[in-house]
Amino acid sequence: MATDLKRIERRTIQYSFDDGIWEMALGGWVFLLGILSLGVALIPGKPFWRVLGWTAILAITILSARFAGRAVRRLKEKWTYPRAGFVSYRRPGGQKKPRRFSWIGGLAGLVSALGYGLLRDFFGYSWAQVGMSLLMALTFFYTAVRANLVRFYVLSIFTLVAGIFVARSGLNALSGIALFGCLLGLALFASGTITFKQFVKKNPVLERDES
Repeated sequence: MATDLKRIERRTIQYSFDDGIWEMALGGWVFLLGILSLGVALIPGKPFWRVLGWTAILAITILSARFAGRAVRRLKEKWTYPRAGFVSYRRPGGQKKPRRFSWIGGLAGLVSALGYGLLRDFFGYSWAQVGMSLLMALTFFYTAVRANLVRFYVLSIFTLVAGIFVARSGLNALSGIALFGCLLGLALFASGTITFKQFVKKNPVLERDES
């Protein structure tokens, strides 16, 4: 019984990632942040323009995150649900079950940012970059273990390798963060795109029962 429940739980988690849409959305979002960070890095070193640039990035980050969530729902409604059906789990009282992996991802991002700042102050930029990439790699690894998806193991390894590469590239902190964001965003988007194409190919649209 315990084995069956574990298998059902794992399949439920896999259902969220079967189509690759979340990876494409997250990859596009991370790549966008990387490009914006690169733009701020190229701004002349006047504090006012740097502050203005980071304020703009913060605003765009919040707005794009809200847009990405809606875009994912629309894409799933158009491409995923007609092929795989729709599964919704609710808590007693009609409230939806919390999206555990969204919280885990957000928490990992917050911890990465805090850890980056602490490591940079105490050990320097290179160790901070490696530490941040390690925390993000562990997030992908956790998802891979829970969902039993090989591509997340690959993403975990890529994230760590990319972090080490950027740390040893000789770039300054801001340019390094921008490059890391672009590399990770492209990897996520590529993984999601490949998964999405395979999902559409293997899952034709379900025929509706008119009876």
